Amino acid sequence: MEKLKNLRKLYNYKQKDLAVMLGVKPKDISDWELNKSQPELKMLRDIAVIFGTSVYDLLNNDVVTITSWKPWNTDERIDSFWGHIGILLYNSYVIKWYPITSATANKVECDLHDDQPDTQTKILAVETLNNRVLFINKSIIKKISLLGDSSDMPKDWELPWDGYQGLGAEEYYNLIKEYFFNYEHFCENTSEQLQIIIDELIKKNRITDDNVLELINDVYIYFHDNTTETISIGDASALLNSIMDIEFEMSRFIHFEDLNGEIHFIPIESIGLIDMPLYLYKTGSHELSDNE
Repeated sequence: MEKLKNLRKLYNYKQKDLAVMLGVKPKDISDWELNKSQPELKMLRDIAVIFGTSVYDLLNNDVVTITSWKPWNTDERIDSFWGHIGILLYNSYVIKWYPITSATANKVECDLHDDQPDTQTKILAVETLNNRVLFINKSIIKKISLLGDSSDMPKDWELPWDGYQGLGAEEYYNLIKEYFFNYEHFCENTSEQLQIIIDELIKKNRITDDNVLELINDVYIYFHDNTTETISIGDASALLNSIMDIEFEMSRFIHFEDLNGEIHFIPIESIGLIDMPLYLYKTGSHELSDNE
């Protein structure tokens, strides 16, 4: 796990420091970093939380994103918290703010600078650090703002409950879902200390059986007239198909199938913003890769 070594050095931890945090021997850390062995899922989850990321990011070949602010980071394989993106919809006076990484901020700025009047692609896709994927219809919004963490707070600063840097690690969202929907697996594959943290997190933020879907399954559609529709998605693979329709603009209509089996067809020109769970999106991508 070369990523583990890179993250450890970015946080200025020695192998013995990380070993103490995880309750293992320094040799275990060395073996993991040299790919001589791999930690079990229970340990991977602890590692992900320590570094403010997810097990998914630790194990795949993509850049690992972290919720910590590390302005001195020069490792292109690690993408750290930068600040926020704000989206102002038509018929609205309130900017919706979301935490993003440095690479995402650069991507958005370059995309918008290079956007020409005859540009065919209308959709800007943005992953956030509070477990959301945004699809912004550039032709149906008033404004997109970028605000670095070192900047002063704007007057219209209104954040969602987890909107500053997310819950602290993307893995928390995955664990919360498992806590509610696969509790036995959660207990078997999560350390006792992390189980306590998740339990406290759930109580602190008043997450219940009644509202947990809002966090991990709900897709929010913001229309140009400032009305909103919420669609609860259960099938990650089906969601990925919808995302492909959005990103590649394969049809004038976007379709979503909800938990009840109802299929929603929504014209893209009526939508300013689509806000959906990042974890569900990544799950769908993982399932697609496995099938291939």
